[in-house]
Amino acid sequence: MASIESAISEQLAQAFTVYIPCALQSQMDLLAADTRHTLLGELFRLAVQAWHERCLLPRHGPVTLEFLLAGCDVGIELDAPAARLTLVSLMRARH
Repeated sequence: MASIESAISEQLAQAFTVYIPCALQSQMDLLAADTRHTLLGELFRLAVQAWHERCLLPRHGPVTLEFLLAGCDVGIELDAPAARLTLVSLMRARH
């Protein structure tokens, strides 16, 4: 039983963390529920994908990605050494 707990603990320690700063959390709270749900789902999907492809990410310094999702301009930072995905910008896209 201890080896199973150890393996689970090791997997959790190696997972990417999704970090949303307080300033951006207040912007997320203003989004429509379906938009917020879509955005959170994509952030966690990208964190899982980054974990699986971590060997392809640079070992020094973060990678910044910007994309349009659910009517929002989104900026994220993937930091492989810290195993962290951070939301760095969020803005409703203007049409």
